[in-house]
Amino acid sequence: MARVASILIAFWAGSLWTVCGIVAPSLFAVLDDRRLAGQLAARFFLIETWIGVAVGALLLGLSFSGKLVLPARAFVLMAALLPLASHLLLGPLMERARLAGDMTRFGVLHGIAGACFLVACLSMIVVVWKFSRPAG
Repeated sequence: MARVASILIAFWAGSLWTVCGIVAPSLFAVLDDRRLAGQLAARFFLIETWIGVAVGALLLGLSFSGKLVLPARAFVLMAALLPLASHLLLGPLMERARLAGDMTRFGVLHGIAGACFLVACLSMIVVVWKFSRPAG
């Protein structure tokens, strides 16, 4: 079970870091249409959010069932729930601010959403580090 968990953690961490560190910044660097870049980035973040929820739930479920030793449960939880909170709570607020033309509020909310994903990325560093550490 530990090998399967290692693959899941690697997949999750790699996809999260890729979307946050490469895909989203590249969209804004390459596309002239910032609205289109934002829509595409939002789509990738949505996909990443649900990957995190699914893999995080699976890892935590295995951990609490006793089938897997997961030394970083709190960090798995943070990495899964912060992007979900960003999507469910901040996403609608950002959309309302954008539609109202309140770009100051949009910017603040966007910054908070970005911080959620940054903490998720950092949490996954801890998860990878602790899970891959040899027992002993």
